[in-house]
Amino acid sequence: MSFEVSILLDIAIILLFAKLLGEITERLKIGALIGEVCAGIVAGPLLGLVHPSDLLFQIASLGIFFLLFLIGLETKIDEIKGDIYTGVYLAVLGAVFAFAAGFAIGYFMFSDVTVGVFLGIAILSTSTAITLRTLKDIGEFKSPVYQISLIISMADDVLAILSLSLLVTFLTHGSVNPLNVFTLFLIVLGFFFLIITAGARYVNRFLSLVQRLADEQMLVSIPLVILFFVAYVSENVGVAGVTGAFLAGLAMSRSSLNEPIIFPKIKILGFGFFIPLFFAYSGLILDFTVLSSSWYLVGLLVLVGSIAKIIGTGIISRFWGYNLREQMLIGIGMIPHGEYSIVIAQIALASSVIAKDLYTAIIAFVIITILITPPLLRLANGKRYRSW
Repeated sequence: MSFEVSILLDIAIILLFAKLLGEITERLKIGALIGEVCAGIVAGPLLGLVHPSDLLFQIASLGIFFLLFLIGLETKIDEIKGDIYTGVYLAVLGAVFAFAAGFAIGYFMFSDVTVGVFLGIAILSTSTAITLRTLKDIGEFKSPVYQISLIISMADDVLAILSLSLLVTFLTHGSVNPLNVFTLFLIVLGFFFLIITAGARYVNRFLSLVQRLADEQMLVSIPLVILFFVAYVSENVGVAGVTGAFLAGLAMSRSSLNEPIIFPKIKILGFGFFIPLFFAYSGLILDFTVLSSSWYLVGLLVLVGSIAKIIGTGIISRFWGYNLREQMLIGIGMIPHGEYSIVIAQIALASSVIAKDLYTAIIAFVIITILITPPLLRLANGKRYRSW
């Protein structure tokens, strides 16, 4: 019973800090996200009021599902169809540049090809939930930059899934079966296509039936049921649950019930509780002792990984007609890392490919990339550039 009570107090403290600091940073025009992450740092490592725990992590992790679900609800698939090929090209180029950068760091610093492969894959994928939220905050919602960033994010998820599969296969068998990788690729693409086509039609018909029920709160409960069910299925077909959450929102985005009922009600629940809790927990797990002993490695990963993404997705987007401001927003938007980097680090640690200090350095790298992206995006958005 005492453990449950402590969790309740932890949630109360971290949520209070997240909303207060989020309000302060919002008034300073640097975005609530920064305040929410800083809230975790202040309540955790600095003041020691809240400590990481498995239960708190599980509860806070729901926030990323709500955030991606809300992004999906606001996205209209018809508006991004024309940019799909460009987004895929940029995602692949960004992944190639990032893998090369990570491999070089691992190989030259640790003289180990396997560690190089691990670091390359660990910094290959990005987590653009932070980017998409920040772009919306600075007035870029539905802009060309927002739309191409969304497509790059979706393509990046597919690349992350394939790279994760390659790593697991290599660590397990010492070799890679190209047929299995290709089969996984087809499964992932098929799942994406199924959800946004047939899935969207059946979901919207189902929501129309729910509308006839006397309990109006069902229009909140049923979308949440669909959200978590699709996320569950996603995990079981090899796609990240958060990607499934986005696809669930995308499937419901065309519903006539979305804008007047579903989105505003889910938004209150998400941004009022789960989403700030998630970002605050991201700061809570920061370990300053590791940063002090491995600051050079963390700093190098952040610097080289960021440059690789800015060049691979941002600067190269010039060839598709994006101006310099848009190039910088696209490239910087690919800096933050998230769940895939953490999962890959966990697998490598369990397989004894890396030691715990390198694992913790990756976690610090993930948190720092989350922290630096919003202010960099705001700086890039407000900066005047000479035309190229």
